[in-house]
Amino acid sequence: MGKHVVIVGGGFAGLNAAKGLVNAPEIDVTLLDARNHHLFQPLLYQVATAGLSPAEIAAPIRAILTYARNIRVLQEQVVDVDLSRRMVVSDSGEHSYDYVLLACGSKHAYFGHDAWEMHAPGLKTLEQATAIRRRVLTAFEEAEKEASPERKRVADLCDRGWGGDGGRTRRGHRRDESFHAGERFSPHRSHLGPRHPR
Repeated sequence: MGKHVVIVGGGFAGLNAAKGLVNAPEIDVTLLDARNHHLFQPLLYQVATAGLSPAEIAAPIRAILTYARNIRVLQEQVVDVDLSRRMVVSDSGEHSYDYVLLACGSKHAYFGHDAWEMHAPGLKTLEQATAIRRRVLTAFEEAEKEASPERKRVADLCDRGWGGDGGRTRRGHRRDESFHAGERFSPHRSHLGPRHPR
């Protein structure tokens, strides 16, 4: 009798685990994810700064695994794992398993300071990236109405609230990308300052 493997999460870990089990003999796989697409998170900052569209960094999980005869992909939110019954519980039902892999990913945290989220939103999902993009482009639009040259330097609005090594990297990318966005969405290039300030 074949074994049933349940994979929770369609990110890098879950997807690579599924690929390793593609058409494996006597193994059936169920991959559960709250979303039906795989997201290339390292490029979320480019969606946030209008450098890429969401469709350019996301792909349907079923399309990625289309050649897998033994893998079933379901869009479900997992809410519990019952170890005693060897059952994964989702918002749509239960899935028995012989083996379970939890690859649920991570989420940002504010270390008890939830009020920070208003000023420093997370960047883990497409929804968060498009929300940041909306704020960036709205800042450019508001800058067009400003008479003060100092306030027109909207690039500075996109260069705050990032800490740590990853944050500094993203901040640098966001600053550079904000100049690209400014060139496209603002006809008055001069108020953005030098493209690569020293």
